[in-house]
Amino acid sequence: MPSPTVAKIYRIALRRFRTHGFDETPVSAITREADVAKGTFFNHFPTKEHLLARVLDEMLDEAIAEGSSRPGGSEAIPVGLDRLALELAGHPHLARAIVPRLGSLPPVEQESTEESLAGLERLRRWVRDRLVESLRISVPLEEADDQTLSLLVVAAFEATLREWNTATGGEPPFPRRLLHGRISYLLVAAGFPRPVMQG
Repeated sequence: MPSPTVAKIYRIALRRFRTHGFDETPVSAITREADVAKGTFFNHFPTKEHLLARVLDEMLDEAIAEGSSRPGGSEAIPVGLDRLALELAGHPHLARAIVPRLGSLPPVEQESTEESLAGLERLRRWVRDRLVESLRISVPLEEADDQTLSLLVVAAFEATLREWNTATGGEPPFPRRLLHGRISYLLVAAGFPRPVMQG
């Protein structure tokens, strides 16, 4: 559980990122509003990108929880990725900051080193675990083992986010049909059942 100071810095930064934008929010504005010294900020967040990584990590928590609320397996994957994509679409300033940095944000420190993963790697491992859950009821193609397939699914998700962000500057609506089509294609091609999307 973060200290009250860390929670306050994070809360203020998140609000400012959402309303003003990441690049338009200097550390000095965050520390001034939080009434803390810059040294205090940098003791907890080595860079502003570490704050952004924590924002993505929270979004991942919610997306993974949403996907995991389903029976599990490959069915959970499009649900979780859809939730994450919609969360980004709902916050254009955050999307403009996060999407171009998806592969370069630092890992968020967790209680154990094993849990400290950068966002895309954490997402890929979650996808892989859902694929492994489904192996008993599917026959993946030999060329696309669960590790390779999880990389492909996350790459398809990242590519869709980047295309949307480039084309619209992070403004809604998010092209859900394209995302669902790409993910479904990969899962079906590897022998998994076609996921049924709600909504």
